[in-house]
Amino acid sequence: MSLESDWRHVVATPAMRACERRWWDVEPTLQGLVAKDIVEQVQWEPYSPLPQGARLLSALLRVASCRAASRCLVQALLPRLRMENVYTPTFGHGVGGSWRCPADTAADFVAECFTAIRRHAGEDRPDVSNLVVGEAARRLRTARQAERRHESRTVVLGAGHVPQLSCGLLSARSEAEWLASAVVEALRVGRLSGQQAALLYATRVQGLAASEVGRRQGLAPKAVYHALSRAEQALLSRAA
Repeated sequence: MSLESDWRHVVATPAMRACERRWWDVEPTLQGLVAKDIVEQVQWEPYSPLPQGARLLSALLRVASCRAASRCLVQALLPRLRMENVYTPTFGHGVGGSWRCPADTAADFVAECFTAIRRHAGEDRPDVSNLVVGEAARRLRTARQAERRHESRTVVLGAGHVPQLSCGLLSARSEAEWLASAVVEALRVGRLSGQQAALLYATRVQGLAASEVGRRQGLAPKAVYHALSRAEQALLSRAA
């Protein structure tokens, strides 16, 4: 279902009517306005809302803890969403033409907008369009970059790849990934105890403070550093 057809349904529901009555009680800017009127009054020129539209968007964000209000806000932002340059294969640092179809990208973009609205609901912001849409675009770009990095490290192995396998894996994995793999393998074959593996993984892979990990494992402050040193020695001696 498209946003437009969904909106035609949502705008006439009892939930929307109830939400409109609630925002009339707490938000003077929206007093007497139903959701359909608000969306129609938010005009754009061409990339930014006109002053009255900006005030309405700000008011909607202030009451966006109401789900119907957040849906109304997304609908009012739709003209701006359509102008964002997120639908091309090159968005996100040169992702190739094999990237997902534009409809999937649009769905992800709208989902990120809802996430941004939930994050800032209740805040008094003068430039809601840049806040919500800009944040959603940045998070979508980050997700694309992460998937692109994953795809660049994923190789379909065949007979022709075997001679280059070691070199390919070495360049593909980060130091943290190599260490995580080594810890898991050492635990699997009994080279590390469960406590040692958990201590190494939490401190050296996840980056948690040794004192915090020791507290979780019930170790005294001095004991945790001794245990960590013993675990590192065990892992290194087996790897040698």
